[in-house]
Amino acid sequence: MEQVAEVGIEKYEITRELGRGATSIVYLAHDTFNDREVAIKVFKPEILSDTEHGNTYRKLIANEAALAGRLNHPHIVGIYDAMLGRDDGYIVMEYVQGETLEKYGHADNLLPVDKVIEIVFKCALALDFASRNGIIHRDIKPANIMLCKDGAVKIADFGAAILAKNDETQLTGVGSPSYMSPEQVTGLPLDRRADVYCLGLVLYEMLTGQVAFGGPTSASLYRK
Repeated sequence: MEQVAEVGIEKYEITRELGRGATSIVYLAHDTFNDREVAIKVFKPEILSDTEHGNTYRKLIANEAALAGRLNHPHIVGIYDAMLGRDDGYIVMEYVQGETLEKYGHADNLLPVDKVIEIVFKCALALDFASRNGIIHRDIKPANIMLCKDGAVKIADFGAAILAKNDETQLTGVGSPSYMSPEQVTGLPLDRRADVYCLGLVLYEMLTGQVAFGGPTSASLYRK
């Protein structure tokens, strides 16, 4: 747990590593103050100091950190705490046991239609709540929708989110190409309809087993 010790997360007792990616390591921990299990996303120092993309990563982390305590909704993974230093940073989130929608976007492994409609309806409720609080997720895709073991549905990862009335949170080139709205692709101002469009693409994939728009290159995908 050397990585965790470096960022000084004293009030959380680290239990085990949950997973790691290109930019961060996620740990399961116990919040001793609130007596609950949490997931802590610890960002790798080399990412924050990266000369080419460091500023973009820092802005994305700052965006998500700014949402701590603002998105209290049953269908949104809660953000409890965050810290972003010069060379380190972490985000403390609700610990969700379950899986993402990713594996159900294939023709041989589709969910029942009524279950898909239920999931999309609950996501729509969550996005409506977020938009009413001036927040646009901007990266709705199967990998960011969680199916919990208790049957709950939760939207995760607001790192790419923007505050609708704050132009400083707008970052171009952020998002997942297969699920971007035309406005996002072309860098136009976004509102709640961008998330509705993305959710529609997820619905299409969950019903058909294929993405709505695809292509061998990003350019061909964007044209579609």
